[in-house]
Amino acid sequence: MRRLIVFAVLISFSATTLATQTIATADNYNAVAYFTSGLVDGEPIDRIDTAYLSQDYIVLYVDWDKMGMRAYRTEVRIVDPNGQVIGKIRNTILPSNGRYYTYYYYRPNPEDMPGDWTYQMYVDGRNAFEARIPVVAAE
Repeated sequence: MRRLIVFAVLISFSATTLATQTIATADNYNAVAYFTSGLVDGEPIDRIDTAYLSQDYIVLYVDWDKMGMRAYRTEVRIVDPNGQVIGKIRNTILPSNGRYYTYYYYRPNPEDMPGDWTYQMYVDGRNAFEARIPVVAAE
Protein backbone atom coordinates (compact mmCIF):
# COMPACT_ATOMS: atom_id res chain seq x y z
CA MET A 1 0.00 0.00 0.00
CA ARG A 2 1.34 3.41 -0.90
CA ARG A 3 1.86 5.96 1.83
CA LEU A 4 0.50 9.18 0.43
CA ILE A 5 1.42 12.62 1.65
CA VAL A 6 -0.12 15.48 -0.29
CA PHE A 7 -0.92 18.87 1.14
CA ALA A 8 -2.19 22.16 -0.21
CA VAL A 9 -1.60 25.45 1.46
CA LEU A 10 -3.65 28.42 0.30
CA ILE A 11 -2.72 32.06 0.67
CA SER A 12 -5.08 34.86 -0.38
CA PHE A 13 -3.92 37.54 -2.57
CA SER A 14 -6.11 24.38 -20.92
CA ALA A 15 -2.40 24.35 -21.37
CA THR A 16 0.02 21.41 -21.19
CA THR A 17 3.77 21.62 -20.91
CA LEU A 18 6.70 19.52 -19.75
CA ALA A 19 8.48 20.94 -16.67
CA THR A 20 8.35 24.55 -17.72
CA GLN A 21 6.08 27.36 -16.69
CA THR A 22 2.45 26.59 -17.53
CA ILE A 23 0.14 29.44 -18.42
CA ALA A 24 -3.59 28.83 -18.66
CA THR A 25 -6.50 31.15 -19.29
CA ALA A 26 -10.08 30.06 -18.67
CA ASP A 27 -13.32 31.57 -17.43
CA ASN A 28 -11.74 35.04 -17.31
CA TYR A 29 -8.89 34.03 -14.99
CA ASN A 30 -5.25 33.30 -15.63
CA ALA A 31 -3.01 30.73 -13.98
CA VAL A 32 0.78 30.62 -14.08
CA ALA A 33 2.18 27.38 -12.66
CA TYR A 34 5.67 26.01 -12.23
CA PHE A 35 7.52 23.42 -10.19
CA THR A 36 9.84 24.22 -7.32
CA SER A 37 11.86 22.08 -4.92
CA GLY A 38 10.59 23.96 -1.88
CA LEU A 39 9.19 27.10 -0.29
CA VAL A 40 10.42 29.58 2.29
CA ASP A 41 7.76 31.73 3.90
CA GLY A 42 5.32 30.67 1.18
CA GLU A 43 7.64 31.73 -1.66
CA PRO A 44 9.24 29.31 -4.15
CA ILE A 45 13.00 28.93 -3.65
CA ASP A 46 13.65 27.99 -7.28
CA ARG A 47 12.12 26.75 -10.51
CA ILE A 48 12.98 23.21 -11.49
CA ASP A 49 12.79 21.37 -14.82
CA THR A 50 13.46 17.92 -13.33
CA ALA A 51 12.54 16.39 -9.98
CA TYR A 52 14.08 13.47 -8.12
CA LEU A 53 12.46 10.69 -6.13
CA SER A 54 15.02 11.48 -3.42
CA GLN A 55 13.65 15.04 -2.95
CA ASP A 56 11.74 15.83 0.22
CA TYR A 57 8.89 17.33 -1.84
CA ILE A 58 7.88 18.09 -5.40
CA VAL A 59 5.88 21.32 -5.32
CA LEU A 60 3.57 22.81 -7.96
CA TYR A 61 3.20 26.55 -7.34
CA VAL A 62 0.24 28.34 -8.98
CA ASP A 63 -0.30 32.10 -9.26
CA TRP A 64 -3.98 32.74 -10.07
CA ASP A 65 -4.95 36.16 -11.41
CA LYS A 66 -8.11 37.95 -12.56
CA MET A 67 -10.37 35.61 -10.61
CA GLY A 68 -13.92 36.58 -9.80
CA MET A 69 -14.88 37.28 -6.21
CA ARG A 70 -16.45 33.89 -5.60
CA ALA A 71 -15.52 30.43 -4.39
CA TYR A 72 -13.72 28.09 -6.80
CA ARG A 73 -13.66 24.34 -6.18
CA THR A 74 -10.24 22.96 -7.08
CA GLU A 75 -8.79 19.49 -7.33
CA VAL A 76 -5.22 18.48 -8.15
CA ARG A 77 -4.48 14.94 -9.31
CA ILE A 78 -0.88 13.76 -9.41
CA VAL A 79 -0.51 11.06 -12.04
CA ASP A 80 2.53 8.78 -12.37
CA PRO A 81 4.05 7.59 -15.69
CA ASN A 82 1.69 4.56 -15.75
CA GLY A 83 -1.36 6.80 -15.58
CA GLN A 84 -2.11 5.91 -11.95
CA VAL A 85 -3.32 8.71 -9.67
CA ILE A 86 -0.85 8.73 -6.76
CA GLY A 87 -2.09 11.89 -5.08
CA LYS A 88 -5.27 13.93 -4.98
CA ILE A 89 -6.44 16.93 -3.02
CA ARG A 90 -9.64 18.96 -3.15
CA ASN A 91 -10.20 22.39 -1.70
CA THR A 92 -11.99 25.67 -2.18
CA ILE A 93 -10.21 28.92 -2.90
CA LEU A 94 -11.77 32.28 -2.10
CA PRO A 95 -9.87 35.14 -3.75
CA SER A 96 -10.45 38.44 -2.00
CA ASN A 97 -8.87 40.69 -4.60
CA GLY A 98 -8.81 38.65 -7.82
CA ARG A 99 -5.41 37.14 -7.06
CA TYR A 100 -4.59 33.92 -5.25
CA TYR A 101 -1.52 31.74 -4.75
CA THR A 102 -1.62 28.01 -4.13
CA TYR A 103 1.02 25.37 -3.80
CA TYR A 104 0.71 21.62 -3.75
CA TYR A 105 3.30 19.36 -2.14
CA TYR A 106 3.89 15.72 -2.92
CA ARG A 107 6.40 13.70 -0.91
CA PRO A 108 7.84 10.89 -3.08
CA ASN A 109 7.99 7.46 -1.50
CA PRO A 110 9.87 4.24 -2.38
CA GLU A 111 6.97 2.78 -4.39
CA ASP A 112 6.86 5.76 -6.78
CA MET A 113 8.16 5.30 -10.31
CA PRO A 114 10.50 7.54 -12.28
CA GLY A 115 9.21 9.04 -15.51
CA ASP A 116 7.01 11.93 -16.58
CA TRP A 117 4.55 12.92 -13.85
CA THR A 118 1.48 15.03 -14.54
CA TYR A 119 -0.25 17.40 -12.14
CA GLN A 120 -3.82 17.80 -13.39
CA MET A 121 -5.57 20.92 -12.12
CA TYR A 122 -9.37 20.96 -12.12
CA VAL A 123 -11.43 24.05 -11.33
CA ASP A 124 -15.16 23.68 -10.74
CA GLY A 125 -15.01 20.15 -12.16
CA ARG A 126 -13.31 21.09 -15.43
CA ASN A 127 -9.69 20.44 -16.39
CA ALA A 128 -8.07 23.90 -16.19
CA PHE A 129 -4.52 22.81 -17.09
CA GLU A 130 -1.88 20.14 -16.72
CA ALA A 131 1.75 20.58 -15.77
CA ARG A 132 4.29 17.81 -16.37
CA ILE A 133 7.70 17.19 -14.90
CA PRO A 134 10.25 14.41 -15.48
CA VAL A 135 10.99 12.63 -12.20
CA VAL A 136 14.20 10.60 -12.07
CA ALA A 137 15.29 7.92 -9.62
CA ALA A 138 18.48 9.47 -8.23
CA GLU A 139 20.14 12.84 -8.00
